Amino acid sequence: MASSKSPRRGGALAAVLSVVAAVTLAVTLVAVGLAACCARPTTAMLSQATSASDVSPYSKGTLIDLAVATRDYTVDGIPREDVLKQIMAAAELEAPDVLADSDDPSIALAGASERYTLPADALSHLDDVYAVISTAVPVLVGCAIVALASLTALGFVGGRRRAGLTLVAAPIVVVVAFALLAAWVIVDFNGFFAAFHSLFFANGTWTFSADSLLICMYPPDFWIGMGAVWLAATLVASAVAIAVGMAVKGRRSAKA
Repeated sequence: MASSKSPRRGGALAAVLSVVAAVTLAVTLVAVGLAACCARPTTAMLSQATSASDVSPYSKGTLIDLAVATRDYTVDGIPREDVLKQIMAAAELEAPDVLADSDDPSIALAGASERYTLPADALSHLDDVYAVISTAVPVLVGCAIVALASLTALGFVGGRRRAGLTLVAAPIVVVVAFALLAAWVIVDFNGFFAAFHSLFFANGTWTFSADSLLICMYPPDFWIGMGAVWLAATLVASAVAIAVGMAVKGRRSAKA
């Protein structure tokens, strides 16, 4: 006689829930890494380690402060004027000559080179970054909610073992994908960086001079560090998911 439990623990609904849970869990694990990258302390830490004060008119401490302020603009959406005021204050202290061409410091700064300020093209790029982040956040939060709901439903419909297997399988796929991306970065960082940016930004809108303020705040080593933070945070989250999945998969109900 066929087991009466089979329809409840299998079938099309369980299969659909497994796929939905796996995909949204994988996205959530990647989002954990993104959240770590977007954290204010991460920007401060990496800027402290990588800011290019040797080619900038600004000191390392100033570049760190400006990097954090620029992060606040692109992630938290603080007013543009707040960032420009901080840049102006930095210029008045460390590069006063650049403001000497006008009685109005804001006008002088607006006409200064990209070594001293964030010109229109840099601000436009930062606006594009903010648009990507602000659009992604509700989507990623939604994925996390769907992942939790679908995993819970899968536990009831397909059983704990199936839910546990999904909790293990999704992060393994994420880890493999990140390992491949890490290999790409090691072999060809510039190629990876260009390909990544081309997914979100138009060509020519995200390249700036090596001695520009934007690049001095965020040199290539800064982004390598960001990649390492993203990888580490995602790996930790994946390890937790695998551990939980193993525990759930190994548990047996009293009726099993």
